[in-house]
Amino acid sequence: MANKLVVVIGATGQQGGGVVDALVQDSTNQYRIRGLTRNPKSDKADALTAKGVEVVAADINSEESLAKAFDGAWAIFAVTPYWESVWTLGRHGAGDEEVEQQKAIANAASKTSTLQHFVLSSLPAASKVSSGKYSVPHYDYKEKARDWMKSNTPELVAKTTRIWPGWYGNNLINFPVCKFLKIPGGMTGYVYAHPARRDSILPVVGEIAASTGAVVRAVLRKGDAMHGKVVPIVTEYIPIDQLANVFTKVTGKPCAYAEMTDAGAEAAWGEILGGEMACQLRWSEDYPDWHVFEPENTVTLEELGVVSECPKLEAYMKTIADQIV
Repeated sequence: MANKLVVVIGATGQQGGGVVDALVQDSTNQYRIRGLTRNPKSDKADALTAKGVEVVAADINSEESLAKAFDGAWAIFAVTPYWESVWTLGRHGAGDEEVEQQKAIANAASKTSTLQHFVLSSLPAASKVSSGKYSVPHYDYKEKARDWMKSNTPELVAKTTRIWPGWYGNNLINFPVCKFLKIPGGMTGYVYAHPARRDSILPVVGEIAASTGAVVRAVLRKGDAMHGKVVPIVTEYIPIDQLANVFTKVTGKPCAYAEMTDAGAEAAWGEILGGEMACQLRWSEDYPDWHVFEPENTVTLEELGVVSECPKLEAYMKTIADQIV
């Protein structure tokens, strides 16, 4: 019987949508799902309703709105949209907003008396890991919010599981700076250009929705044993230049990797996209392995038993081959 209410923030997005689908399809039929969205009248919201999801309007900037939406929740999945605000607020402004959103979510969740499990989408603490050598805003502001939660909502932190989604394979079609670039002038080749050494290791999650859904479902099944744990959703670690080789394998088109300078990335893509990508990839050159940052808390995809449910990059790229050429 579906008697455990799971509230999913961002239910029409990639991560939240993946969680919804995984729980809707769960064979135990123990979950009721409430999907939160800013626009409950959108086509995506209608699609959720058709799946049997209770769709509720909520504003992640409003603690009061969230408290109402969380009423009766057994579990909450939370994700915040840094990349939506960055275009108007800038890299640090979007980070400040994300901190405030996570504070509102945490305060509302901590007042939900029925709550047994809080699953938070986050990322490694780049600045802390590198002892201040590197700062990656869309990583570090999430850690700033976590520091606030540890001081202000410790009971919530005690029943929290964090997930760290790796570099999305979906970026290849959704994120301009990550796309393969066709050589003009009637040539058949492509270039994959990034501000990173060609041997820089990229922590990849092949397809984000399916992988996030599988991980969160497994986390909820394991219950209290996952409190305080972190799950790096990384299906593989691969040298960044290998993406050019995989592209050739799945499309039949020649492709070469080209390292850009950080300044060149900013000149080509702008300070927001180019700058943020450069700082992330330069950090990753020195700190490629997400599984060593918190070894005492880390749970692997293998330990969760979800490896087969998390597509690897090449398998996913085969499904989008016609969209990346």
